[in-house]
Amino acid sequence: MPRVAILLVFLLVACGDDGGGDSSPDAFVLDTDLGPSTDLGGEGNDAFVAPMDFGADLGPVGSIGCSTGSGLEEGEHTFTLDDNDRRYLLYLPTDYSTDRAWPLVFALHGNGGSVSYWNSESGDRNIRGEVADGAILVIAEAIDNAWRDYGMPSDTWPARIELELAYFDQLVDTMTSELCVDENAIFSMGFSGGGSFSGVLGCRREYIRAIAVGGSVIYFDPADCVSTPAAWITIGTEELNGGREAYRDFFRDLAGCESSTMDTDPGPCVEYDGCGETTPVHYCQHPAGHIWPDFGTEAAWSFFQRFVD
Repeated sequence: MPRVAILLVFLLVACGDDGGGDSSPDAFVLDTDLGPSTDLGGEGNDAFVAPMDFGADLGPVGSIGCSTGSGLEEGEHTFTLDDNDRRYLLYLPTDYSTDRAWPLVFALHGNGGSVSYWNSESGDRNIRGEVADGAILVIAEAIDNAWRDYGMPSDTWPARIELELAYFDQLVDTMTSELCVDENAIFSMGFSGGGSFSGVLGCRREYIRAIAVGGSVIYFDPADCVSTPAAWITIGTEELNGGREAYRDFFRDLAGCESSTMDTDPGPCVEYDGCGETTPVHYCQHPAGHIWPDFGTEAAWSFFQRFVD
């Protein structure tokens, strides 16, 4: 917020020569210490008070990268974190500039997949096309291509989750430092294991505003949750089971929703009643198995846009 010094200037002007009065005006300045002191620049009988311009352009509102970021090139990026070689793909909006703060979307592949899953400009997974004019897109990749490796002993899963959380913390730090990011509009979407880990991010990280997921299960200890994201969830009728229902119901209940619903776009989606005003939850049960539905990408981006100023 701009800091404004409010100046009240009272000029006491002598009306005539009384033989001993000081004929120069006195200036009394009240500085509320809401900002730097203003130099009145007075000289002789002149007093200058700097005008307060409440309509001044204060520049973009967003992350530190809006003012000091050096920018990032589109395409593949790699780095090393916790002795693991990590990779992601970055795509910038068509008209990207630091004149405005942009939403940031993370796209997460399923277990066994890679960055290629979401790296498409056509078809059902065309998230690049959907956000091309509206958001920064980061296509993330898991260690050994699995967000939680089911081939590993289950007691190693929590440590693996922490490594992936550190990866996203690093990505957020890089994006917000080097690019102009709207830090109130950071989203995560994913399918299968990528949707499951999007749930981890929504639960464990306050920087995630909303998630959009398909065919997911709970990867986190509910007791560890520190945040409540808005949620868009799709499950295929042929893959509906207790684990996926538990995921859906967890985020519904976390947002304070009721079990009753009302129709919402696109069909066959519904919105749960009674959710927190800022944390709606949509559920879309599509008539197929363990796939990302053909309406999913457009619907996910439309859902995210509800939270973009």
